[in-house]
Amino acid sequence: MMMARFRKILCDSTPHGAPAYSPTPDALGLFPGEGENEAKFAERVDFLNRELEMLEDGSSDLRDWIGSSPEVPENLREQAGELTWKRFRFRAEWVPAWFSSRRTGCFSAGVLLEVDHRLPLVFLHGAFLRKSRRMGYDAAETLAHEMVHAVRIAFPGSVYEEFFPCQVHRSGFRRVFGNLFRRWWIPVLFFGGLAALPVLAAAGISGFWWPILLPVSVTVREVVLLRRIGRAAENLRKAGVEALPVLLRLSDREIFEIAALAPDEIPAGKDHSVRWKTLLETFRRNREN
Repeated sequence: MMMARFRKILCDSTPHGAPAYSPTPDALGLFPGEGENEAKFAERVDFLNRELEMLEDGSSDLRDWIGSSPEVPENLREQAGELTWKRFRFRAEWVPAWFSSRRTGCFSAGVLLEVDHRLPLVFLHGAFLRKSRRMGYDAAETLAHEMVHAVRIAFPGSVYEEFFPCQVHRSGFRRVFGNLFRRWWIPVLFFGGLAALPVLAAAGISGFWWPILLPVSVTVREVVLLRRIGRAAENLRKAGVEALPVLLRLSDREIFEIAALAPDEIPAGKDHSVRWKTLLETFRRNREN
């Protein structure tokens, strides 16, 4: 099974006791979350190793659930890894991934499922077995998208939940507006308000313009979020750091704090946090990669 190779990479690169805040696990997409100390990080990596081993040898209780779904091939993993490396400087080719139209449903190209908030399982639509594109989605981009979700599995819920995964897509629309679809009710409010306006106006209902407040409110909120992460990215760049890879490895609270800092205040963080020191040194701009 192909998973054996990637499990070996994971085991060899993240032995028990390896520092959580080091470039080696980071490059594999294993990021310590805010407040996750080295003991908890090591426990999470050990859990991953055990679960991947059981998936490989067939002893996992998840095998019945996965069934006969074919595993995603190596070449597609490598293509997805190139996309995530280009944008975020990680390759998470160890993430278990299969083709299953039953798990994705008819209208989804890919889906990430989580086990105990520590083990990510990715499923791509079965149509990608036969072709590289489906309903406007590219197979490698879809896998890379789900891998970005997978590496943030230890992070709390985020208002940028779809912002980061959408950055691997070539589509400018998805990169800019993809985060609008992080919760089902956000586009419902936006498009529902727009749709209701002409209907109520045509019916001559007094106060027909009230629904326009829904898309306006959604737009204002999204603009605020984009401006905030934009300020954080600009501050990091001015501090001499690659912005997008660092932002991916931060919680919302940390992103908001970076947005409020002056660029010359950012380097001082490495004096108070090993994690910040590693991030600033690993993603220093103009270094050789």
